Amino acid sequence: MSVRPPVDDNTGQKPAARRRVWWSVASAVLAAVVIVLVVAGVAASNRTASEAAGSSESFTPSPRPTAASTPTPSDVSSTSPTPTAPPTVAAPSPTEAAEEPAPPAAQAPVPLTESAAAVPGVVFGVGALEAVDGVARGPGEVGGPSLRFTVTVRNDTPDTVPLTSTVVNLFFGAEQSPATELTASGGAPFPSSVAPGATQQGVFVFAVPSDLRDQVRIAVDYSVGVPIVLFEGAAPR
Repeated sequence: MSVRPPVDDNTGQKPAARRRVWWSVASAVLAAVVIVLVVAGVAASNRTASEAAGSSESFTPSPRPTAASTPTPSDVSSTSPTPTAPPTVAAPSPTEAAEEPAPPAAQAPVPLTESAAAVPGVVFGVGALEAVDGVARGPGEVGGPSLRFTVTVRNDTPDTVPLTSTVVNLFFGAEQSPATELTASGGAPFPSSVAPGATQQGVFVFAVPSDLRDQVRIAVDYSVGVPIVLFEGAAPR
């Protein structure tokens, strides 16, 4: 008596044959899954590569500044102008200082009754010195006891002598204080010039206290650079 292999009641197939069918189906499914995974991986790799290529093409890094485009301190110092020292002025030598003209000094005083030449041919003198009561009319003037006198100028030169720069002053007392001129108390200025061989005069009034007239000094400044002519002595009270 022979034994028959078991048969599946539902399919009518033998168990071993049925297992071989399932293994074949499972292998085919697994192979399909592997193929799908490989294809998906390749596609993803290609997409990533294309995106990286695109991003590398769209982004261009800016070039870094080179050393030539940025000035260094040495470049700035080499191109900036070099300051120059101010010109030096040499100090005058003792010889040059000695050669400079000294300011004009006053002449030695002469008595009120004498005459003196400011320059050769231009002679000054004082006359008609008298005590008066001065009147103040100009700015800064103070009236009171005063002295009025004339100053004459004789031109012994062949040319006309200008008098526009001639100035007369008076000093009094032991301290030789300057007196204030009173222009409206009978004074008369020098004319503008004196002709050759002629004599001109001016009248001057200065306020001088009566008790300080023992030593007065009249100064005649003829012109710039010319020594001042001085007359001195006692004046009437």
